[in-house]
This record gives sequence, structure tokens and C-alpha cells, in this order.
Amino acid sequence: MNDSQQTSKVIARVAFLTSVLSMFLVSACGGAAVPQDQLTAAEAAARAAEVGGAPNHPKAALHLKYARDQISEAKKLIEEDETELAAAKLERAAVDAELALALSRVENARAEARAALEEVEELKGQTE
Repeated sequence: MNDSQQTSKVIARVAFLTSVLSMFLVSACGGAAVPQDQLTAAEAAARAAEVGGAPNHPKAALHLKYARDQISEAKKLIEEDETELAAAKLERAAVDAELALALSRVENARAEARAALEEVEELKGQTE
């Protein structure tokens, strides 16, 4: 084997080891992908809570605010390349938004139940 062939093999090995090392460093240093799916899901959950009436009920509105704040914080973290922390914030934001929607539905159901009960009481009064 001549010198140029040996040099080529050494260069190839160095290139290979460099690429393996760089892949390892990227994965170890939080080079995770931007959690775009989680961002989209959290924003959609917040919109659903808003449309579902969360702003009209204090507890639901509070959790909707938590969700929106966490989405905002996650966007800042994404800009700072802190994608793992951003993903955790987005998971929490989605849960808070879903809780806001659930609380809103409960309050809406209670209001409907009260209205139905009042109607029943009114009908009872009419028949007596």
C-alpha cells in the first residue's frame, strides 16, 4: 500500500469518526427537533377551550390563561433552542387547555340543569 492510499484511509476514518462524534454531540446537547406537533396541538386545545366558553367561567378562564402563558413560554424556549423544555411546557399547556374546556362544559351543563329544574318547578306550579 502506498502513502496516498494510507492517507486516504486515515482521512476516511477521521471523517467517519468525526461524523459519529458530531451526531453523538447533537443528540446529547439537546438538539432535539422543534416540537411543532405539540405546539399545534396546544394551540388547538386552547382555541377549543375558548370556543367552548372557557373565558365565561372563572376557573376555566384561569386554566386557559395558564395554557396561553405556557404556550408563550414554550415559543421563547424554542427560539433559545431549549426544545425539550419547550415540549414539556407544551404538554402542560395542552392539559391546562383541556381542563379549561372540561370545566367550561361542566359549568354549561350545570346551567342547563338549573334551567331545566326551574322549568320543571314552573310546570309543577301550573298543575297545582
